[in-house]
Amino acid sequence: MASKERTEGQWSGSGRLRGGRRGLRIILTSMRFLGLRLTYILAVPVAIFCTLVSPDVPATMAYHRRVYGAMSVWKRWWRVLRHFYEFGLAIVDRLAVLGGMSNKFSFEFEGEHHLREALAEGKGLLLLTGHVGNWEAAGHLLSRLDVPVNVTGFDREPPEVRELLNKSSRASFRLLPLTGSASDTIPLVAALKRGEVVAMLGDRAYGSPSVRVPFLDAPASFPVGAYVMAAVAGAPLVHVFNLREPGPHYHCFGFPPQRPQLLPRSQRDAHLHECASRFARDMESVLRRAPLQWFNFFPFWEETAPASTPEPSPELCATR
Repeated sequence: MASKERTEGQWSGSGRLRGGRRGLRIILTSMRFLGLRLTYILAVPVAIFCTLVSPDVPATMAYHRRVYGAMSVWKRWWRVLRHFYEFGLAIVDRLAVLGGMSNKFSFEFEGEHHLREALAEGKGLLLLTGHVGNWEAAGHLLSRLDVPVNVTGFDREPPEVRELLNKSSRASFRLLPLTGSASDTIPLVAALKRGEVVAMLGDRAYGSPSVRVPFLDAPASFPVGAYVMAAVAGAPLVHVFNLREPGPHYHCFGFPPQRPQLLPRSQRDAHLHECASRFARDMESVLRRAPLQWFNFFPFWEETAPASTPEPSPELCATR
């Protein structure tokens, strides 16, 4: 059931914001003096640069073939450029939300009642999402649930970049850093037992236990650790995704809650397979609306791949 991934040679494996401290300062300064809309122009040269040099272009094209089918050469490269441009917009919006500029956006939360009903059980809530749209914008919406929100992730930024991000951040959620060890689950389960929200990514295995389930008409590996954790904590689990729409407007989708169980070994694999299959179906239904907002630039459908490094943070020219 285990699956391992390859990140050697990919920017998606570095775990750092591409562009570093200087790139962040340029974006933050532009937003301060030129405004958000003019800052979006910076995403154009970044997208062009990434289209020309990013090692993630082949994986991006492979994803596009599954979504759009056969395309001419010029249309294939145009979609890659558009995809990187959308990612650039997400990076700008991410920094804007962290910097306290949420008033520049409008928000809609479809299915918010699923989260509130699950929280009413008093057992915490595990949110499972993907590299879709802008999670920081969704974090702004989660603040109105009136419970502490914990977001998991590997933080491998250099100290000077982390200092700059901390200074600019007015985030309404708490980051629970991961190290890749088994002890990472201890504070997460503890937060759930306190009745808090824990948010995790569910569309990259990063070497953790996973199952292969149908996704965009072919088998792909999805991690199952979140379902095991929810079962251990006795917490409900909800799939959530957030898409960027014109405006700029963010549309968040919450699906009906699940309640993973700790089953006997003879039934466990089938149960986890069904849980992961449901996540893949839900994410696919959202991506059909906006295919260019899946920022998981990775050879996702490869059968085998060597071990990977822990989950990275967002980069300007690669994946989170």
